[in-house]
Amino acid sequence: MTQTDPHPLDAPKRDAATADLSAVRRGLEGLPAAPLDLHGWAAGAEDTLRAVIGMERKAQMEMRIGLEGHLDGLPLRRTAPLADMPLPDLLREHREGRAMLLRVLDRLLAVGEKTEVRAWTYGEEVPPAVYLLALRGRLERFSGLIAAQRLSP
Repeated sequence: MTQTDPHPLDAPKRDAATADLSAVRRGLEGLPAAPLDLHGWAAGAEDTLRAVIGMERKAQMEMRIGLEGHLDGLPLRRTAPLADMPLPDLLREHREGRAMLLRVLDRLLAVGEKTEVRAWTYGEEVPPAVYLLALRGRLERFSGLIAAQRLSP
């Protein structure tokens, strides 16, 4: 990133005041998780899935840290190391992890409506609206990375 490159949070910060946050959140439901079909994957699919799952786990932790004291009833999902997981397990893990990520996001948004809460992303603590918009960009990129590993639909 050079001095003239925009910071990844510039657009989310600018758009947070005017964005339809409910529509943005609903749009995340439409982002495809990795299909469970075991056929038609490129050779790099496992490595890509490991990277994406790891980043989505990190996003969950970013939100959970910001939600300290507001986690009642929100389970901590047990995870396994990704290094030796074969493709079928990685596909299942991505689907289950994405569902939990969205569940934690919903809690962040709900708590953010009642009290001031912030989540850490791109080196800053940001309010839920900015976090949501930044997360949307990340999840769109992750979905694209996974889609690029599909040899056939």
